[in-house]
Amino acid sequence: MRFGMHLSTAGDLVGTPARAKAMGADVLQIFAGSPRTWRQTVYADEKAAAFRDACKEQGIETFIHMLYLVAYGTKSEDIRQKSITAMTDMLGVADQLGVTGVVTHMGSHSGMSVDEGTDRVAEALSQTFAKSKKSYLILENCAGQGSVIGDTFEELAAIYEKMGKPKRVKFCLDTCHLFASGYDVRTKEDWDKVFKQFDKLIGLEHLVCMHLNDSKGEFGGHLDRHENIGDGKIGNAGLAALVNHPKAKNLPGMLEVPGLDDNGPDKANLDRLKALVR
Repeated sequence: MRFGMHLSTAGDLVGTPARAKAMGADVLQIFAGSPRTWRQTVYADEKAAAFRDACKEQGIETFIHMLYLVAYGTKSEDIRQKSITAMTDMLGVADQLGVTGVVTHMGSHSGMSVDEGTDRVAEALSQTFAKSKKSYLILENCAGQGSVIGDTFEELAAIYEKMGKPKRVKFCLDTCHLFASGYDVRTKEDWDKVFKQFDKLIGLEHLVCMHLNDSKGEFGGHLDRHENIGDGKIGNAGLAALVNHPKAKNLPGMLEVPGLDDNGPDKANLDRLKALVR
């Protein structure tokens, strides 16, 4: 795998790739603006060009994580339309910044059936490509909390099928979310099963990145609480089984851990991850 992390741009978008590289990262994930507001960040062409150049200079592949507010399948038409607009704009920003794509959760189906929810998510996401041409729309699995959509490969596959399997739709798997939603990932044999099932339902060629997080919560507990590498219920054995798995060989893997000082992903966690590579 190629390892990296989610980092705050800290008001210095152009300098972020160099900060990531200095920590030992080859992959970077950022928020393009605040993840907790609907306000869309607009970058000047000069700054976007400088960021693209910085990524190239540092040899960093970059992803954007979508804001937390989106809910493409909700009953609230106001929130749903805001979500569609936000993703449409964000894919445009992704093209501008030259990143690989935008990773997004699907949000809640607000008490509808899963089938109705996946219908609405697929219909909403199909409307989001108007301002972009290149960047991927990357669907991430969730931990299965409440009525959130996308914790099973079957639900992700249903959305993909209902969208007509567009070439620009790809997938991200989060290790904590897998474990929390009932996919055991503590051994090589467990990962064999996970990759086989994903390949059967969706296709491994459509998996373009992973989020590498240990889990504070128990197996199948639907608790979306990330833990530092080796300190959680997945543990070093499960994460080592992943980073050395042949199916994950060329995948970008990004930390979203709390950090040893609770300041977010850090070099210490990246070093822990790299130490698992055999």
